Amino acid sequence: MIGWAVILLVVVVLGTAAFRMVPAYMENNTIGTSIRSLMQDSKTALMSPREVRDALSKRFTINQVNVIKVDDLGISKEGGILKVSTDYEVREPLFYNVSIVMTFKEDFTKDVRQ
Repeated sequence: MIGWAVILLVVVVLGTAAFRMVPAYMENNTIGTSIRSLMQDSKTALMSPREVRDALSKRFTINQVNVIKVDDLGISKEGGILKVSTDYEVREPLFYNVSIVMTFKEDFTKDVRQ
């Protein structure tokens, strides 16, 4: 009986952790998809970093991205290379004073020279 209780406890803790982590990974996927789709747009080559930031802001608003602001992204355009980088972490409470910390860091580059 004690063995089943321990197994049940482990399953509940892992299930709760997975339940808390899935939305953060889904939102990270939405962020990556938004950035990739913007970079595939042919108009991106003519955009300044400010215009790229504004276009991403619109995409984040449409997709309801709340975990990161567009101003927190690293956007640069040097030598015909557009680079957008994300670096953020999400903290989700698990129980009492235990939290799950997920760190997301990704770089997106596109050669906009023609």
